[in-house]
Amino acid sequence: MSGGPRPSFERLVAGLAALAVVVLATVLLRRAGGDDAPVGGPLFSLGFLVIAGAVLGSVASFVGLPRLTGYLIAGLLAGPQGTGFLDGDDVKALSLINALALALIALQAGAELTLSTLQRTWKSVLSSSFAQAILVVPALAGLFFALSGQMPFLAGFDTATVAAVAVVWGVLSLTRSPAVTLAILAETKAKGPLAEHALGVVVLLDVMVLPLFAAAMAIGRGQISGQEFELAIFSHLAFELFASVCAGTTFGLVVALLLRFVTRERVLMVVVVGYGVTALSTWLRYDTLLVFVVAGFVVMNLTRFGHDLVHTSERTSAGVMIVFFATAGAKLDLQALRELWPIALAFFVARALVTVVACRLGHRLADDPPVVRRLGFTPFVSQAGVTIGLATIVADALPGVGKALATLAIAVVGLNELAGPVIFTWGLKRAGEIPDDAAASPTGGAT
Repeated sequence: MSGGPRPSFERLVAGLAALAVVVLATVLLRRAGGDDAPVGGPLFSLGFLVIAGAVLGSVASFVGLPRLTGYLIAGLLAGPQGTGFLDGDDVKALSLINALALALIALQAGAELTLSTLQRTWKSVLSSSFAQAILVVPALAGLFFALSGQMPFLAGFDTATVAAVAVVWGVLSLTRSPAVTLAILAETKAKGPLAEHALGVVVLLDVMVLPLFAAAMAIGRGQISGQEFELAIFSHLAFELFASVCAGTTFGLVVALLLRFVTRERVLMVVVVGYGVTALSTWLRYDTLLVFVVAGFVVMNLTRFGHDLVHTSERTSAGVMIVFFATAGAKLDLQALRELWPIALAFFVARALVTVVACRLGHRLADDPPVVRRLGFTPFVSQAGVTIGLATIVADALPGVGKALATLAIAVVGLNELAGPVIFTWGLKRAGEIPDDAAASPTGGAT
């Protein structure tokens, strides 16, 4: 994402004035032309989100917040749930940009996972990941069960069914946001024990959540609709994960080969290959994020083109990432948050507190350095695309409760998505891991 030093007050005012001119011109054209006004559509939404995101990102940086928070707020204000300045269908049409953004985020993340980093952090990453899984899932499932009387959509279900739905909720609570975490690391150019720890854990949890979610959904469907629990689902998941790793390895070697022979227009090459591999992974039902992380890891550790890949990805990502997070803000369901805010707030606070406890336990078991023990929880508040994707599956797969459960999940995601980047950036600052050239801007890099 666009970064750089904190903007001056004069540049900030100039940016806000330019944004105001764009908004005013758009409003006047729409009023003059009515339904036939030549202002609107996906292309207009794309351009407007780039401008609004860049300006509000600068505002966020000026007041000491992550630029990413500014991007989210820009989308939130302009989207259909905010002022309605942008049409919901036009925002959805920007999903192609989101696919490229995730590919770039994951490629850069994989390139950061060097063999030397893994040798230093494997014990810490495993301890923290398993501690979070062991504590977060049952704790949040228990809270869900305790509050089930306050959720009208659970009325009429027996205790066993409510308990099964609570387990699904517990697994949803375990999900983190690889996209947000990796983006903050790329933006801040943070280096150090906390950054390395965050990178390893979010990638491992992304893999761990898949079988846990599949098992929870199988139990939930069994209780609600009487379907039998099938152990074969785990062998299917294991195959998908193994195939994703193999696909990522192959893709990484192909990228290295392309980087060897393509010395010009590398940005175009990354865009084309990113879209192609995303489409192929989706069609084959592979874990797209894992495919790109493995590819970045292979290019960095097994070839001599790792730094070329990082440089090209950073050049590609500037405007793409603004649109990605602005679109995420535009998709936040404010109506769900307004209706469910007391329960959503309770789950938000409980999830954060249990995460802190779980991280402290994992750090103690791994004998982590003091900075990780104090601030190791800060990367794990964020939730975004992974959680929303799983919530969509829940809405379709659990008759009677799925849609309401997904709505509650999206309400909690809204809180986590806004608070998470701020908390993680604060943690990196306190850890002293943001370099001097980015310290003036809490999120100063690419993603």
